[in-house]
Amino acid sequence: DQMSIAIQRAATANAGLDQTVCASGPQVQLAGSVGGTAVGGTWSGGAGTFSPSAAALNPIYTPTAEEIAAGGVNLTLATNDPDGPCLAASDQMRVTINAAATANAGPDQAVCASSPQAQLAGLAGGAAVGGAWSGGAGTFSPGASALNASYTPSAGEIAAGGVTLTLTTQDPSGPCPAV
Repeated sequence: DQMSIAIQRAATANAGLDQTVCASGPQVQLAGSVGGTAVGGTWSGGAGTFSPSAAALNPIYTPTAEEIAAGGVNLTLATNDPDGPCLAASDQMRVTINAAATANAGPDQAVCASSPQAQLAGLAGGAAVGGAWSGGAGTFSPGASALNASYTPSAGEIAAGGVTLTLTTQDPSGPCPAV
């Protein structure tokens, strides 16, 4: 007498690599895959939305405001429970959400032509740790990279009646751009 033993492949799940995104554009293209005897999978672990659905292996995940504020979310891809003796499988990945850079040049100012020096009060925040002023032909003291520099307009700017200055953050590390 003989008997046959069928050996089924175990289900596998791969949630893809961990990803880092910027809070100003936090949508994440997921890259899940399943194998073995698994024929599908479902994403879970986040309170955000999966588009087109959590049952798609490669959906776009949009985190909630709470997940953005917390700096990230863990997502899990679990396979369906395949027929036979093999169990479902799962894999987890992390979405890290970096704070976006912010810049605030301060309020508009009016100065007198006889003493036109303006005290700047710029702020850089979020992922930015510094910035630089641009846009004028005058002088910045101690320099254009000092957020609280003093600006002395050029003679042409005084004659024109004004100047517009721009504060731009440095380019922070990671996926967030300068602003």
